Amino acid sequence: MSQDQLKVQTARPRIDLRSPWDGASAWATILEDGCIQLELCDHSEQAEATFGNDVTWDYTIPFAEKPKLIERLAKLTGRAVVGDEAILTSFAETFKHVHAIRDWLKQEKISFEESFDSWA
Repeated sequence: MSQDQLKVQTARPRIDLRSPWDGASAWATILEDGCIQLELCDHSEQAEATFGNDVTWDYTIPFAEKPKLIERLAKLTGRAVVGDEAILTSFAETFKHVHAIRDWLKQEKISFEESFDSWA
């Protein structure tokens, strides 16, 4: 295999977030294209009973929204938000859980895409 064929994998910034209920986990990740993904995975007994398996909600903030997001986070937290890791840390330290982030994004008119996977 040539050097050109080898790809160096770099760790993408990721942080655990609080989930809105027991039996679920949540995290935020910076994707390769610079978008921010918030993910909530419900692996509770209720999800199993309702859907037959785990379910996942993804909230993806486009790269183009980052300047607005950084500005609004800085205003909310009262401190500079510089870089991807600072965005993720601000989410984890400022919001009660991932749904609070989602609701704040809506309130601040920061666009994001929402998807639901009932076969997680």
